Amino acid sequence: MKNLFTKTVILFFIFFSCKSQNKKIKSVVINCNKSIEIYSDSIGKHVKQIIDKNAQKTLKDPLINSLSIGLYVNNVSYTFHYGELTKGKGDTPTNKTIYEIASVTKTFTGTLASKAVLEGKLNLEDDIQRYLPQTYPNLEYKGDPIKIKHLLTHTSGLPGGYEEMNEISSNLSEIEFNNTYLKLENKQTKEKFFKDLSKINLTEKPGNTFNYSNFGSNLMGYILEKVYQKPFQQLIISKIIEKQHMYDTHFHTPRDKRNRLANGYLLGKPRPETNLAKTLWGAEGALKSTTTDMLKYIRYQFKNDAIVKESHKKLYEIDTDYWIGYYWWNIKNQNHDVHYRHDGGISRAKNVLVIYPEKKIGISIFTNESAISVNQELSNLVYNIYNELK
Repeated sequence: MKNLFTKTVILFFIFFSCKSQNKKIKSVVINCNKSIEIYSDSIGKHVKQIIDKNAQKTLKDPLINSLSIGLYVNNVSYTFHYGELTKGKGDTPTNKTIYEIASVTKTFTGTLASKAVLEGKLNLEDDIQRYLPQTYPNLEYKGDPIKIKHLLTHTSGLPGGYEEMNEISSNLSEIEFNNTYLKLENKQTKEKFFKDLSKINLTEKPGNTFNYSNFGSNLMGYILEKVYQKPFQQLIISKIIEKQHMYDTHFHTPRDKRNRLANGYLLGKPRPETNLAKTLWGAEGALKSTTTDMLKYIRYQFKNDAIVKESHKKLYEIDTDYWIGYYWWNIKNQNHDVHYRHDGGISRAKNVLVIYPEKKIGISIFTNESAISVNQELSNLVYNIYNELK
């Protein structure tokens, strides 16, 4: 495959469209650089065949009515769009469709943290209380404090959600659970956040156990805000997003772009836009973006950049060949094939972002449908595409 991608560069767009299972399919080959480049018509078609075949298989799931796929291979970026955002409307997503990227936002938070570490504003071994507005004697276990590295690797011992959210009955249906969760989420405030922080009781030494924590991710957002003395969301925009020319990536979608924000569903039922960017810092999952912008972010992950390299460092080992970096929570070495992954999921959308540094392949996939079963479908789609491309 590598030899194929060294062929002569041809400058042009390729647009494809077809129909399958009554779901409209469109795909577009683009490049994130100023010029539009692909490496040959035959290779473009070969890539399209791989993506189309696997996408069509995924679209057989009755819950998944649309897909947007971004593919980065050897410095070339491709986007493909399938299905319809609104069932029966024929509104196929495009490069301008804006999705909520949910927890993939954490990788941006981790990138900013890696920058702060390199600049000497943070130290991975620092006790987090050094940066908090008051003393929290509860944030240590038998003299062992929560450190910065524990927040970045979800090993702090902090709860997964916020106080009341941890008490939601697991007997609720998926829709009932999400309705309850969304109501509680909308009631969060920064004042309440710190009150809840003072009530937490650590049950073991920080750094021992992985426990995915949105609470801890927002605390990291607060700490970054303190060390830079600027609002967290402004920092992410100015120090990462604008530098990568990701002009369609926002915490708060501008009014003139709101018509491009994808509608969302949970088990086929319409769901409202989340308020994560308004309640707390939004460090856990408040960003919104397009497939094109996510390809720019993928390209950034392949740069010979000190901040990126730091953010990819292995900070915690969950198991043999399975590590966590700066919020890259799924670093795996399967058959000597290392990849970095993060998933995003809210009650109206799902997405997966995977980086294969050695093969120079990156994949971003969005759908505007949320359900537990959709997670596995998108995961299968990512790995099927990669296994054929590599």
